[in-house]
Amino acid sequence: MQTTAPLDPPAGLTSAEAEARLLRDGPNALPPADHKSILRSVWEAAGQPMVLLLLACTVLYALLGSLFDSAVLSVSIVAVTAISVIQERRTQRVLEALKGLASPRCTVVRDGRLLRIASRDLVVGDRLLAQEGDRLACDARLVEVHALRIDESLLTGESVPIDKAVAADADMLYAGTLVVQGDGVAIVTATGARTALGKIGGSLASVQPRVSRLHLELKRMVRAVAILALVTCLIAATLFALREGSWSAGLLVGLTLAMSIVPEEFAVVWTVMLALGAWRLAQQKVLTRQPQAIEALGSTTVLCVDKTGTLTCNRMAVAALFNGTQAWLAAEGATASGFDRLLRGAALASVREGLEPMDQAIFRADVSAVATPAPDALLYRSVLAPRRPFVVQGWRMAAHPSDALPEARQAAASEATVAIKGAPEAVLARCGDGELPAGWREHWLDQARRWGEQGLRVIAVAVQEHHRVEPGQAWPETGFVPLGLIGFLDPLRDDVLPALEDCRRAGLRVVMITGDGPATALAIAQQAGLARPEATVRSDVLTGLAMDGMNEAALELAVRHVAVFARVAPAQKLRIVQALQRRGEVVAMTGDGVNDGPALRAADIGVAMGERGTDVAREAASLVLLDDRFGSLVEAVRAGRRIFVNLQHALGYLFAVHVPIVGLSLLPLFGGPVLLLPIHVVLLELIIDPACSLVFEAEPLAADGMRRPPRPADAPLFTLRAVVRAMMVGMASLASVVLVHWIGRRNGAPDDVLRLAALSTIVVGNVAMLQWFLGGLRRAGRPNSAFHGLVLGIGVMVLLITLVPALRGAMGFPVMLDPVWGLSVALPAMAWAGWRWARLRVRPHVPRISDA
Repeated sequence: MQTTAPLDPPAGLTSAEAEARLLRDGPNALPPADHKSILRSVWEAAGQPMVLLLLACTVLYALLGSLFDSAVLSVSIVAVTAISVIQERRTQRVLEALKGLASPRCTVVRDGRLLRIASRDLVVGDRLLAQEGDRLACDARLVEVHALRIDESLLTGESVPIDKAVAADADMLYAGTLVVQGDGVAIVTATGARTALGKIGGSLASVQPRVSRLHLELKRMVRAVAILALVTCLIAATLFALREGSWSAGLLVGLTLAMSIVPEEFAVVWTVMLALGAWRLAQQKVLTRQPQAIEALGSTTVLCVDKTGTLTCNRMAVAALFNGTQAWLAAEGATASGFDRLLRGAALASVREGLEPMDQAIFRADVSAVATPAPDALLYRSVLAPRRPFVVQGWRMAAHPSDALPEARQAAASEATVAIKGAPEAVLARCGDGELPAGWREHWLDQARRWGEQGLRVIAVAVQEHHRVEPGQAWPETGFVPLGLIGFLDPLRDDVLPALEDCRRAGLRVVMITGDGPATALAIAQQAGLARPEATVRSDVLTGLAMDGMNEAALELAVRHVAVFARVAPAQKLRIVQALQRRGEVVAMTGDGVNDGPALRAADIGVAMGERGTDVAREAASLVLLDDRFGSLVEAVRAGRRIFVNLQHALGYLFAVHVPIVGLSLLPLFGGPVLLLPIHVVLLELIIDPACSLVFEAEPLAADGMRRPPRPADAPLFTLRAVVRAMMVGMASLASVVLVHWIGRRNGAPDDVLRLAALSTIVVGNVAMLQWFLGGLRRAGRPNSAFHGLVLGIGVMVLLITLVPALRGAMGFPVMLDPVWGLSVALPAMAWAGWRWARLRVRPHVPRISDA
């Protein structure tokens, strides 16, 4: 039984204790709303059109007294159903794995270290950090709080956020609620179904995504083909029955024709290719939360990306210090002495246990210099907000006199020290001149500008000591004493330059949006090649302040050429996205904060950061970069193009491959023998299904796939021209079948030999059409283990038919057959395909789904 947890020490649980509690209480997850059992999968597979048609043929054979044929078809029903169930279960496991990746993340303290873990791994007693933007996944009791406000509307229906405090009536956090401001530390008291949300039967089921345009287009195509198939089958069955005088024979021909036309593979192609495509993206550290994201990836024309953590490494390090009289640069190798007061002031405006890279860098700079009061001494906190690019924290210093600044005297309990850090122009504007020399502010801003031009991210730090704390009094906005400037270095990621080169070749425009100053933003953009070496802040950088003075028409003109946006507030990202979209661009936008939600939803593809992003951003986005890398986003675009092209080729193959099968089914209407039986259609389906769902899905992007401009956003999945071309390819295969049949009839071949020759020609034609739609000779050097595995399977099938007389008899083929012809074809093909398949499985070209 899960009970209320005791207050564990600040070091948190040990890993061993957390593992033991996880085993005892189970994962922190609510029971799934709809987990399909294997029996339900079998029942649904048995209701597929192909299985129902096979069942009708089985009953018809039994009524006609052909019990052996009926038994063979019964076995084929089991085989077709088993393949459908296995394929569906595999896809379901892939989707469940992706759902696990999409689950909320949380930050806990274990073994004295901050860890970012999946929420399902939370246990009772964990020391949880609740931070702005987090979607809470457990019930917990607060032990520390910093200006914490919680949206509990999911549980209570109350839209106004609730202020939380370490008090008996406001110290509980509940699963399903959202942190909208501040942060705090809490001890987990309940997980899973034992939470308040679990007890009332609530669920955090995500909003159902809109139906994809491609999906709707595919459904219309399937409906049209299905209607055509029904009409054709009824006409064919009636004509054959009237000509032969046998309605049972006519019904058998109609059922066989229906099996050859029914477009059941269309749904298989869509489901499998998107599921496995999403899984491949996940292995490249890109989580697909909405199917339509894959559809839009291939048509993306503009990538709007953050600088910090996306283009850069997000590993901040203090690289420069300035206290008004002296400056220190890490690159010069000298010891940073004389800056203790500056570092301690910066620490007072930072969160020691937070995940903000600049805060972590400050506390790494000098542990002895940056000691801060105990957390319970924090009286006030103001976080970043639009037009307020700074953080303010007020501390009760008297409680811990040893932690006061060197110049501070013992203060009364009603006094506080207030520290501010943030954008230099904003912080210095809130400082008084005091005893500083004339022109000091311009001198400091000039120093910040010079460091920014070198690619450093610069903040200013100031304090106000002995601030009188009166009930209801506003905390200070002016009158601070400046302590200095701190410059942070965050280098470009190693993969950014080649990824940007890929974008240029692919016709993708990259726009950098950052909260940094204009000089820093331009310096990084020039290093990355996004801006010309001769670019200037005045002409090539658009700031958030300048955007405020623009109307929508002026902004739309500006986004035509501006590639660097600086000092941009999260809310202003939405205007940038909308301006680009009005120009006809398909926009992918990255974001990580609570306020990024509107821009992420408005973008054609919202991309959230997985490592530093909030749960709010992840819920609003359609993609999540699990490693925050820009290179991963470019790989996602590459994968989106690959999936769309392969889906087009797979549909073309499906249209073409059914032409010779339908033609052979219609042969009896023109006076020929009945060559195609239901068991033959099953045999061909065993080739077609894996070909369209696995071979095409595994096909890598062509060498020039990222050297073409993005496809139009409204480009149809399958054009009339593509349909005609596919039908022509199918007609060429049908012509081969007709030619073989004509030669056989001219030489007096019996029906069973004609049947074997026709089926063999269709199988060879299938492989040829498959190779053609995969790219033909142009695909040389592009490995595809699924294709070679399919050829290997076809070789095995030919061997079985060649060497087993009973199997030939069951298939309606000649019982007496010289095996030389089959061995001469199958063995060389199997040897070649087996060698290629084994080689690619040992050293695959693309991530495999071996454990999916």
